[in-house]
Amino acid sequence: MPQVLVGLSSVVCVGALMGVSVGGPVPDEWDALFADADDAFVNWETPHVSPIDLAPGGRLLGVNTADNRLEVFDATGALRHLGSVPVGLDPVSVRARNAGEAWVVNHVSDSVSIVDLDAMNTIATIETGDEPCDVVFARGRAFVSCSQVNRVQVYDAETRVLLGVVEIEGEDPRALAVSPDGLRVYAAVFESGNASTALGGGIEFGGGFPPNVVTNTGPYGGVNPPPNNGAGFDPPLNADLPTPPRVGLIVKRDGGGAWRDDNGADWTQWVSGASAAASGRIPGWTLIDHDVAVIDALSLSTTYITGMMNACMAIGVNPATGEVTVVGTDGANEVRFEPMINGRFIKVLAATGDPASGDTLAVNDLNPHLAYVPGSAFTPIAQGERDRSVGDPRAIVWESSGQRGYVAGMGSNNVVVLGADGTRDTSTQPVEVGEGPTGLALDEGASRLYVMNKFAGSISVVDTDALVEVARVAFHDPTPSAIKIGRRHLYDTHATSGLGQAACASCHIDARMDRLAWDLGDPSGLMKAFDQNCLDGGCEDDGAAGGGCRRAPGAQTLVGQRAQGAGVSGGNP
Repeated sequence: MPQVLVGLSSVVCVGALMGVSVGGPVPDEWDALFADADDAFVNWETPHVSPIDLAPGGRLLGVNTADNRLEVFDATGALRHLGSVPVGLDPVSVRARNAGEAWVVNHVSDSVSIVDLDAMNTIATIETGDEPCDVVFARGRAFVSCSQVNRVQVYDAETRVLLGVVEIEGEDPRALAVSPDGLRVYAAVFESGNASTALGGGIEFGGGFPPNVVTNTGPYGGVNPPPNNGAGFDPPLNADLPTPPRVGLIVKRDGGGAWRDDNGADWTQWVSGASAAASGRIPGWTLIDHDVAVIDALSLSTTYITGMMNACMAIGVNPATGEVTVVGTDGANEVRFEPMINGRFIKVLAATGDPASGDTLAVNDLNPHLAYVPGSAFTPIAQGERDRSVGDPRAIVWESSGQRGYVAGMGSNNVVVLGADGTRDTSTQPVEVGEGPTGLALDEGASRLYVMNKFAGSISVVDTDALVEVARVAFHDPTPSAIKIGRRHLYDTHATSGLGQAACASCHIDARMDRLAWDLGDPSGLMKAFDQNCLDGGCEDDGAAGGGCRRAPGAQTLVGQRAQGAGVSGGNP
């Protein structure tokens, strides 16, 4: 089950990565902010997947995760709340099977609630695998993604009998979509990885695992720390630092299949080639990079689309072309040193894939106005330019013509428009909506786009002709204000980053982690004492008061919960 509680006091981030310091209430104000908090309220920060849907006949359905309910609205005119239906714990997705029945996926209680929309009550409950995320219908079957066990469970939509289980080769399948002909079901793999892995080289285990390949061999002949700028370092190494300790190294597979570090050095021989044993691997070793599982709706056979991004957050299908569109993020984790990725460590992407061939046809930056100037100097752009950015994308929907799509940025509190080719339509301005937009439902006949605002506890109504929010309807949200206020400091990309596309949550996705290895040192920095917990045998006692570990900022360690050693990859540790 999820293990993170998020409130104002628990949201802490390295603001320098965003290029802007993170402001907020000072400590003596916290007591007042938490005064109204209900000690009985439990917040798992459970992520939405498909939280809003438009049923035939004009009823709009939205999950109320904080209150464990399905909210039902009349959308035939001005949006009007009809009532609430209790469901399981932490509902994250809802899909209308027909005009009178909806399936609600409950992430924490591991169940699907079947709701009668006429009677306004739950008529059946299906127990699922661990942490279900989404449900779609195809060929008389219901497909439910179970993220923690990496499966899609298949049910008869009428009898609700389990027909089969599809094992997904990938970590955390969440969002689902269906092909226009109903013959294929698509599952986006949330933590799919980006073909990066870490090589052992720093921590000594007395000849154990992982082998110290960076120190013992490699394209630099054992020079450790390896350079990142030709034969030197960028930023330059501080001459006042002592000899830095040895470190591990992150490498990434390029388009030609070679494993390279951020200096362009080729480590293929020691990762997958004849000398792979030196890094604890075998010849031919590789990492899967399955971004989308393509499931035959009848036979349940499965193929994959690869090469899109690290975090596949939402998925849609262009009705005109049948091509799959995935929106999400990819980290530049192969680039070493915090000054080199300051403000530029993440990109927000839309990728187009061909389900027949498994090929990624295009990967487009959803923030084409950003330059991401390389080097150790970083200057934030003007706030007006940051506000044009989209961050933490969590929903995509296409118009029936396939000529226009819409993407909701949970971190940027806006909706942006895509063109038919999957690139962002820069002739239009972002539509500002409520805080934390996570879902989209389109009513083309009424020129209305409905936006689920998770953090605000509301639904925005957007006029798709004028591209402007015309109404915002709130529903009951019992979340304490301390959590609501704290979320801004974790998620808001416009408030906490120099380019407007990143936030603390870009690494700590949904208050968890991105499953990538990072190297966030600074060769130009100063010596600092490190007195936190370490792996046994992984630190040198520098004799300082209290003992502890010594780390030279010029000899960067892999930080936080990100892994050390061989065989560690983005999304596949």
